[in-house]
Amino acid sequence: MDYQISPAASARYILIKVLVPMTSAVGVRCGTDAVRAGAEKNIDRFLFDLRDSPNVQSVVDNYEFAHKEITNFGFPMSSRSAFLVRPDDKSHDFINTAFYNAGYVTRMFTDELAAVAWLEQEVPAPGKKRDWRDDFL
Repeated sequence: MDYQISPAASARYILIKVLVPMTSAVGVRCGTDAVRAGAEKNIDRFLFDLRDSPNVQSVVDNYEFAHKEITNFGFPMSSRSAFLVRPDDKSHDFINTAFYNAGYVTRMFTDELAAVAWLEQEVPAPGKKRDWRDDFL
């Protein structure tokens, strides 16, 4: 298996542990399964553990995935996704930016506890003051 998917113990997010290098094909498969698992549990937050999955695609392929392919399997724009990476792995930087520019709420982390805290925090009510970091990578 290229990845493992399970709801978190808190039931606040879906955990996707990717075990192979990241490509669009892997992204489509694990993304589709993550969306399905989230829909079954009414969860719209996702933790992609990419610490064992360097992104091996070109910038162009990453852009195409973030702006076109992801819409084919209905990844929810209203969701929140954390990408957990190794501190020395910069291979996911571009696709994270591409997702953000496409309108997805994503953030990269090297600390698992920080990623979980961000996923589990409450979203400010409409009209309430937000921290500028909520809108930034």
